[in-house]
Amino acid sequence: MKRFLLILFLSLSVASAQNGGTIESRYGIGEHDLMATARQHALGGVTTPIPSASDLSMTNPASWSHVEELRLQGGFALEHISLSRGDVSMTNSAIKGFQFVLPLEDTWRLRLGTSLLPVSRSSYKTTVDGEIEGERYTGTYEGSGGLSLFSVGFALEPLPHVKVGAAYQYYFGTIDQDWELAFENTSYFPALQTRATRHSGSGLLLGLLYDGIRNVTFGLSIQPSTQLNAGRNLLLQYSTEDSILTGASGVQDIPFLLRLGAAWQLTEKILVAAEYSSQDWTDAIVFDRKQKQLGMMYKIGAGVEWYPYKDELGYRNLGRTAFRLGFYTQQPYLAVNDEPTTEYFITAGIGFPIFASNVGDIALEYGWRGTESDLLGKQTIFRAVFSISVGESWFIRSTD
Repeated sequence: MKRFLLILFLSLSVASAQNGGTIESRYGIGEHDLMATARQHALGGVTTPIPSASDLSMTNPASWSHVEELRLQGGFALEHISLSRGDVSMTNSAIKGFQFVLPLEDTWRLRLGTSLLPVSRSSYKTTVDGEIEGERYTGTYEGSGGLSLFSVGFALEPLPHVKVGAAYQYYFGTIDQDWELAFENTSYFPALQTRATRHSGSGLLLGLLYDGIRNVTFGLSIQPSTQLNAGRNLLLQYSTEDSILTGASGVQDIPFLLRLGAAWQLTEKILVAAEYSSQDWTDAIVFDRKQKQLGMMYKIGAGVEWYPYKDELGYRNLGRTAFRLGFYTQQPYLAVNDEPTTEYFITAGIGFPIFASNVGDIALEYGWRGTESDLLGKQTIFRAVFSISVGESWFIRSTD
């Protein structure tokens, strides 16, 4: 229990500590997290239709019914982004959150689940040069923060082959944005504007799994639209005095999100899975108005998982070792200069036993987005994701 409380405390401390990104993350609520474990990253970002007793889904609570023992899971990610324009690169790291599932009853496969997860990150710093009445200046745009969520819910199997789940989600987080103007001529005073927007509010996550067709599982995840409360403080710093504006309030829309996928157990050793997801931000209100940079988001992904040593004599310790390969393409909800940007990723990974029922997973992604004609130019992304899932048989009845 001490280990569990320590992991929970650390997760609460760092779940919203996102960093890194590009100038695109200044819009909306920033860059969205894929909400996938390392195993799911390696399978092309497929999250809803692949139930597991050890790999806990962040997007489909119905899959928790497959968990056989108390399960703790956490993850970590490293990301390197290179921009062709300006020959700029950046390396970032982020905690992927924390999840906990507890079996309550076996007849109905009732499970309790809770998690603390990152939702988005807004983290960027860029400069622009300009001129006003012959006086040159440098403008600096900088942002940090993001949204996280805490969720708690249940999963059960009310009918044979039908598993359902529901979770309450509480969103929270602050996004800070700074604008600074500095002139080369020291006779002109600089100006700084700092805007901090706080978010809080509740939402739901609903999930369904159906495995009544031989070797095939269908998964559905729905996140109904919700509206968060937003409060904003504005600090204006000039040469003579500072002005602080407080108390401004607004709303932040989180639109309806749909995920639909299927998994096919092709053989005892090979699993194939695919998924589609979409979310329309076109009419979403961000604090007090729509942002023309926001539009339709969609993702299509697929992957294959291979257990080469499963049920093989002489390979007992390697029986849970898995190799994965996948791809996904997505259009983010951000469209800078009214130009939607499509992303393409190739994924690969490995899953391996640690001891007892504990497992570790590693995923690698290589992707690219944009073109040389875009505002930021072509971007290449390399991402490494690590997950660990720990099982404890504290609440399993003895058969003696």
